[in-house]
Amino acid sequence: MKYYDIPKHWTKRIEPHIESVRCILTRDFNKFTWGRWRKKFTDQDVPHGFDSCDWRWRHKGRHPRYWDYVCHSACHWLVNFNLRLAQLVEPKREWRILTSQEHSTVWDGAETLFDFNFLALGVPADEAFQLANEKHLPVGKELKVYFAEHYSVERRAA
Repeated sequence: MKYYDIPKHWTKRIEPHIESVRCILTRDFNKFTWGRWRKKFTDQDVPHGFDSCDWRWRHKGRHPRYWDYVCHSACHWLVNFNLRLAQLVEPKREWRILTSQEHSTVWDGAETLFDFNFLALGVPADEAFQLANEKHLPVGKELKVYFAEHYSVERRAA
């Protein structure tokens, strides 16, 4: 398993499509920010501005531009945006969402994941696949997302 080379293709293949799918990002990510902090996510915002984990500090030098669209623990609210981008960037591949309670990612049905979050966080592609490989949505179908739990809700141990 491998990740689609997002840094390599960012400028020419991916970035030109961002505005055409921004409405999906705004729709879904607002459910994350509003649910978690009661803060609105607008068309002028990027997910990076709502990250509550400072995983970027380890990186020396300038951050890759795609990191603006990464937010720790928000894969479920970013996966539809990633799906639509993958379909525009590589339209001949049969992109679909893999999802579980642990992770959501976009897979081409062969060996490639289109996953901004786990690529940026340094999670190996095989691990990302295994974490998400519980439910396979049909090719092109979006994941229904709900409001995130408010930050004040304590998580119960299993």
